[in-house]
Amino acid sequence: MREKWARRIAMLTGGLVVVLSIVFASYQNPPRHEPVAAPVIPAARAPDSVSPAPTKEPSEAVPSLVKLGQEIYAEQACARCHSIAGRGSDRSPLDGVGGRLSEVEIRVWLTPSAEAKGFRARHASLELTPTQRDALVAYLRSLR
Repeated sequence: MREKWARRIAMLTGGLVVVLSIVFASYQNPPRHEPVAAPVIPAARAPDSVSPAPTKEPSEAVPSLVKLGQEIYAEQACARCHSIAGRGSDRSPLDGVGGRLSEVEIRVWLTPSAEAKGFRARHASLELTPTQRDALVAYLRSLR
């Protein structure tokens, strides 16, 4: 009788370990979504929201747009969670992010969405105008 209960408890414990490991793995590795296409920017925009078209290469980025992106990075206190060149929090360094992520991926990361969760939710709460978002993307793309 004791052996029977010991087997049941061992099987139950093993099953619980498997279920918990699956839950933990799915929480730590959320499903990756395919990057969405870059948003289409209408040709006629209000004068206060006019910004240069996003570029694919940082070398093509307008220097004033990159400078504005640096200012927005500081203004939004991004260094509380991120670091660049050793300045800021070591939690999530952004050094080389321009080489790891495409412009579209960075833009998606900074754009609010309904399915935003975890760290993404913090980025989604940023209230940025289209010009500010373009500038921040240009700045992050310049970090290679």
